[in-house]
Amino acid sequence: MLNKPPYVCTGCPKQKTCQKEHAYYTATRAHADYLSEWKEARSGIRTSKEDLIRINDIIAPLIMRGQSINHILVNHKNEIGLSEKTIYNYIDSCAFHVRNIDLPKKVAYRQRRQKHVFTSMDYKYRKGRSYEDFKKYTADHPDEEVIEMDTVKGARGSGKVLLTLIFRKSNFMLIFLMPDGTQESVLTVFDILYDKLGAKIFRSLFKVFLTDNGVEFKNPLGIEYAPNGCRRTRVFFCDPQASWQKPHVEKNHVFIRRILPKGTSFKNLSAKDVHLICCHINSVPREIFDNKSPFDLFTGKQKEKLLDHLNLACIPTDEVLLTPKLLKK
Repeated sequence: MLNKPPYVCTGCPKQKTCQKEHAYYTATRAHADYLSEWKEARSGIRTSKEDLIRINDIIAPLIMRGQSINHILVNHKNEIGLSEKTIYNYIDSCAFHVRNIDLPKKVAYRQRRQKHVFTSMDYKYRKGRSYEDFKKYTADHPDEEVIEMDTVKGARGSGKVLLTLIFRKSNFMLIFLMPDGTQESVLTVFDILYDKLGAKIFRSLFKVFLTDNGVEFKNPLGIEYAPNGCRRTRVFFCDPQASWQKPHVEKNHVFIRRILPKGTSFKNLSAKDVHLICCHINSVPREIFDNKSPFDLFTGKQKEKLLDHLNLACIPTDEVLLTPKLLKK
């Protein structure tokens, strides 16, 4: 039986009397041998030394600029010739000059669980502006784009605060420097934008805002109505302790923190610095948008006018810098 298929003694009628050495088939052992060979065939570095040096010369300088692997592959996929997963594996194996610590972010997102909202907190400023009201309004007006609003603070005592507005459909983020985190400073940003753009453009772009319950946003009437008393927008609030209800702005703050890490003082931050940060962040290709950047998606006559008024322009992909070096004079 050993000199013809299946080359084992299993099922042979002579196996009880045969004096030769026997060989038997065991499914579990065969499967284990298969898995071992399969793993070995797919492990290790199978790229030549010359190609590794060439690829390293492409990705290492860009990673040190704070760019992600996905960002780099948008412009250099054909030159590199490796998948994103393979590049991460090679970095794990120390095949390149960069290490995991150099990557801007390397985490596995766990699936979000539904979080419990602890209290309704139906204060006066929330009447008609709760998250339930927001869901009803957006269901009735599906064509009106939602802008998520939040603030980013620097080190304690640094005074200045960043106001961030992000358009959900494109992830395009506007960033404004405020002298402090007061309601008056927030209203000043809105009044300046309203005067600069004009009532028609402002109302067409900024229809619906969703924000948290921070003290700086607790004057919704001041945001919703222009100084002349005309309505210019609508404001709704997330449930208390439920910042996950505005995920776009929360996730995009990660880009700001790469340039301005937590604990950084905003005391010497200028409007010019914030403008630069805004341009670089909005030039990053996003995997969820088929590797298009917010600049690529932020299109339309009114939006182009907004970009012109704020003097915002896209940065070439390889020149994007997402580290504190961006603001070093």
